[in-house]
Amino acid sequence: MRAVLMSIKPEWWKKILAGEKTVEIRKTAPKGGAGEPKPWPLLVLVYVSGTGAVLGQFYCHGWAKSDFWPMSYMASRSCVPVEDLERYADGKPLYGWIVGEAEAYDTPSPLAEFGMTRPPMSWQYVEIPDEMEAEHE
Repeated sequence: MRAVLMSIKPEWWKKILAGEKTVEIRKTAPKGGAGEPKPWPLLVLVYVSGTGAVLGQFYCHGWAKSDFWPMSYMASRSCVPVEDLERYADGKPLYGWIVGEAEAYDTPSPLAEFGMTRPPMSWQYVEIPDEMEAEHE
């Protein structure tokens, strides 16, 4: 099964798990958008920066571009101040990945399980081994 492996800072992962952060901001997004057919919902495996492991997952139900959602709305849903979003965007569009059904794993999964030696800077597609997919359903 195809999924996304995304690097997230520990403080943002805590807010996602607590339900406070319902949009993850990135400069790019998977093909398609909210409401489009497959791959939605998209499984996102969460590599928490500094841990060396995938600590959980969430389902992304699509995304919206910053020219569709106002920055103030993206800021409120992402827990990131408007000024920081504008600085990060640097005049280019941002993408708000819609976060849902987040869960922490009982046992962290090392990156090696995904054939990786280092995490992505932002995100990348990965193939999930069948046995792992069944484990986390």
